[in-house]
Amino acid sequence: MLRPRFRRRTIGFAIVTLTLVGATGCTPGDPVDRTPGTPMSASSAVKVVTAGPSRDVEPVTLRFPLLADGNIDGWAAGTLGSAPGVSERVPGPTTYWFDAVVDAGSDRVMAWADEYHAEPVPAPDSVAAELRDLVPAGDFVGGPHLDDVFSSGEWRATVFLSPSTGRVVVLGIDD
Repeated sequence: MLRPRFRRRTIGFAIVTLTLVGATGCTPGDPVDRTPGTPMSASSAVKVVTAGPSRDVEPVTLRFPLLADGNIDGWAAGTLGSAPGVSERVPGPTTYWFDAVVDAGSDRVMAWADEYHAEPVPAPDSVAAELRDLVPAGDFVGGPHLDDVFSSGEWRATVFLSPSTGRVVVLGIDD
């Protein structure tokens, strides 16, 4: 049997402990952003290369059939992730990317630009580092209609046309 003095101390200690735990454990933390949206965009995430650079035709035409008649300058593919050295074990689905630079010919590029109402756009800034040397210097055109034509149910494309060189730079994200 506990002595009354020891029992009072034990009860008092328990009350103080529960009060402190309750007061600090119920303090709200920082708010969590619950806004739905794309988890990472191609321009803000690090592109981790898992395939390429290569000049094989099939991977390009499988994803972007309109480029079947072009000459492949190069392509690279991978996942959007964190910088090297940072844990890549992140829960959730993986977002895949596929970038390609293709010589489709000036006539075809000009026809696509006219048909799909392409307008001047900035040069592509999120091309995989392995392909940057293949991206031609100069002006580019693009736009939502052109992107829609190159996109499929599986791949969302952002297309940059270089009318002066006949090059197509396509940045694909696996939806």
